[in-house]
Amino acid sequence: MLARVAAVAAISLVPTAVAVAPAQAYGSCSISVPSKVSIYSPYREITAKFSAGCYRYAESAWWDVVHPSQGYAGAFHFDGSSTDTIDWYDWDSLGTYKVRGDFAYGPGSSDVAQNSTTMTVKLGSRTTASSTRSGRYVTGKGTARRYSPAAGGYRPWSGAKASLQMKSCSSCSWKYVKSGTTNGSGVVTMKAYASTSRYWRVVTSDTSSTWGRASSYTKR
Repeated sequence: MLARVAAVAAISLVPTAVAVAPAQAYGSCSISVPSKVSIYSPYREITAKFSAGCYRYAESAWWDVVHPSQGYAGAFHFDGSSTDTIDWYDWDSLGTYKVRGDFAYGPGSSDVAQNSTTMTVKLGSRTTASSTRSGRYVTGKGTARRYSPAAGGYRPWSGAKASLQMKSCSSCSWKYVKSGTTNGSGVVTMKAYASTSRYWRVVTSDTSSTWGRASSYTKR
């Protein structure tokens, strides 16, 4: 009996481990950037916007801009302003960049949670269209150009995939009619049957390096 009492007393003298909850972030601060970035000149700025949580909780926050193969490409910084910009040049790599939270802190150096997002950078393009009617047939002509970093301007976009689209009224949805490919001068011609007047446009498709573009419409 005395041995058991002694054992219980000994156990009661052993410090009990207390579980400590991991530190939690104080609020959150989020960034938003354009999901699609078009390169259309030798230089441009890319603008990021910060959430209301940044004003409420954060004193400073940073997001790194990282290319999947080329690595670090710049950073956005929240310091109390609603937006921040980074410089972008046409020789910078194309692709989908991660905009990744680096660190953010609030009063007393408290941790503030951050989001991460992406932005895809491609060359910009332009598409124009014209149309003619002969009886019950309409011929649509599209001309595509895309930005060339080597030239510092727009040049004919050869080999672009294009589609002729139509709709029967100004508020109607566009419908696919047929497709074609631009020649060495960036021109594609497509002919379609249409017994009555329609709206027509030419749309070039996105590629891995270039954003496609829809032309303004014509009516024939």
